[in-house]
Amino acid sequence: MKYIFWDLETSTLNAAYGSIVQAAAICTDEDFNIIDQFDLRGRMKREYPVPSAKALLVNGVSIDQLKNHENSNFSLIAQIQSKLLSWGECLFIGYNSISFDDMHLRQSLYQSALPPYITNTNGNKRGDAMKLLHSAAAVYPNAFVRPLDDNTGKITFRLEKFAAANGIEHSKAHDALSDVEATLGVCKLIKDRCNDVWESSLKTASKQDLYKYVDQEKVFCASRFFRGKEYTHGLAYITKDPSYENHVYCFDLSIDPDYVFDLDRAELKKMFKGKNKCFHMIKANEQPILLDEDYLFRSEDYKDLSPEIVNERMKKIRGNKNFIEKFTNLLLDKGEDRELTQDQTEKPVEEQIYNGFPSSKDNYLMSDFHAAEWDKKYEIAQKITDNRSKEFAKRVIYNEKPEFLPEQEVKNRDKIIAEKVLSMDKCSWNTIPGAMSEIDDLRESEDEIDMDRLEEIDTYIQELDTYHREKLDG
Repeated sequence: MKYIFWDLETSTLNAAYGSIVQAAAICTDEDFNIIDQFDLRGRMKREYPVPSAKALLVNGVSIDQLKNHENSNFSLIAQIQSKLLSWGECLFIGYNSISFDDMHLRQSLYQSALPPYITNTNGNKRGDAMKLLHSAAAVYPNAFVRPLDDNTGKITFRLEKFAAANGIEHSKAHDALSDVEATLGVCKLIKDRCNDVWESSLKTASKQDLYKYVDQEKVFCASRFFRGKEYTHGLAYITKDPSYENHVYCFDLSIDPDYVFDLDRAELKKMFKGKNKCFHMIKANEQPILLDEDYLFRSEDYKDLSPEIVNERMKKIRGNKNFIEKFTNLLLDKGEDRELTQDQTEKPVEEQIYNGFPSSKDNYLMSDFHAAEWDKKYEIAQKITDNRSKEFAKRVIYNEKPEFLPEQEVKNRDKIIAEKVLSMDKCSWNTIPGAMSEIDDLRESEDEIDMDRLEEIDTYIQELDTYHREKLDG
């Protein structure tokens, strides 16, 4: 399988209300020989046009790009999709990508009325180089230089820090292509120095792979770093969550399972967190790095436990069908409790990405929509029954060719956007007053700030303010 090393730079941290402004990827074969690559940029969505000043200071995206780049945001996303699909089945690998880049890519595709799950459908799988590095550095502590954070003094795995400490080329941190090249360098280093960890990571890069891997009569080792500290756990598979099968539950083998077998449900619920935690949830669709039990006994936590005792505990858990049934029913109870306590108010359309899938008919209509000439798109969009897809199809027209929308609809959308970005309330999206406050705070910060660059961003925010006040006034 080919690998895609990739990275995004965005206008804000919030994926639902931000924009991708740069995307880069390198496609390689299994030996890391480069097959193809791209580096693309574009403007922001018209619906959420206010960038985070801090984000622009970090990623270096120019105001000229945000104002004048030939690619609209939809054009940028469409080009990213086309290029990624052209490479066929691949394993996507970013740096902290499952928690960040994947969320932004999904949202951007979703809000462009395109299929959002490109990294884990159609035979694709996904991995995360930072998670992989955590595990490799935990079980092979002398394989790399593990740099320390300047402020906390704890081990840090920030890409720019780790790359510099280990001789990996990283010419411009927080430039998407440079970050991709550094991520590729990190993976080469792991494969070269900790090949068994690299090979183990390939076995859990999809949820189907994970299910097959864990449902065995064996002990697994899971090692990670959190806030600079290493944590190692010996685990035995119990079951999938019947309410959400991406959540897989395992038992912590540092604890004698005889201790929990006869506990009632109320007592068992206390064992999911805190000092007495013995149930660990693994996200099957987020490439958990699971290693063989040999690595377990290198850690301090298991130095006083023999392999025989750990394996005996694993067999007790795996063989106790009554306990597994009781535990499964407990998960059902917890799922029902979550549903009862969830906020029942309808979420904004941007936050409804996981509210099911459009119908087959709507999927066909969206394909027709993207293939149609501009003068036909609005008519097709009106036929889509999924409210989310219909709204985002109309946003595509509004962003690209507003002259093909009814005139009053354009005016209404202009006004709604102006009301949102000029709001004085604390919002999930970046507002103009919020951006002005952020800039003021950065001016007063003791951090080293490029003041000329900050003034340029401030001028841009002032321009946005004038523009949207005019739209609000009609």
